Amino acid sequence: MKNAPIKDGSCRIHLCRHGEVDPAWAHRIYGGLDIGLAPEGVERFRRLAKDLEGWEFSLLVASDLERARIGGELIAEALGLDLCLDPRFREIDRGNWVGKERKELEREEPGAFQAYLADPYGYRGHGGESHADLEERIVPALEELGQKFSGGEVFVVCHGQVQRVAVAWVLNLRNKDSMRFIHNHGGITTLARLPGGDWQLQALNASSLR
Repeated sequence: MKNAPIKDGSCRIHLCRHGEVDPAWAHRIYGGLDIGLAPEGVERFRRLAKDLEGWEFSLLVASDLERARIGGELIAEALGLDLCLDPRFREIDRGNWVGKERKELEREEPGAFQAYLADPYGYRGHGGESHADLEERIVPALEELGQKFSGGEVFVVCHGQVQRVAVAWVLNLRNKDSMRFIHNHGGITTLARLPGGDWQLQALNASSLR
């Protein structure tokens, strides 16, 4: 099944979260750390790659972190496309929280995680990136893709917080309410840049493009 042509000149950008990560990190904060995939994470993208066969993309992009890159490579092989790695789509930097479990963080920095949840766009207490910092990094990449591939579709394998911040930017919801958005492993969020430069949210956390 091929995708329907886009007749209005807009560009659809499909943001897809990577697969499940190495079990050693399943309950730890890893953010922008480069960690590997669990076998089920690899298998998830093998299935997704098969599901996408016949789909035509103007460009296939992945974060350069291994857990996204491997998913992108599986899709690239299935579709016969080159894969473009773009570090702007890396996961948010969690600073000195990296490697800690939530309960460990609560013992060491009581209330810190709740402070982050209350103000994700302003919180930098861990020494890493805030959601505002992440938005500043990814929005130029989205705009660049949207303008360059007018009338086409782009598939990006990236990360949960990248998806969350992109959706919040499109909806102008830069506050704690953005934490309500759920982005599952392999979940696909579709944004569209319209010819006049406005953006739309067309799908959130979908399991397929079909």
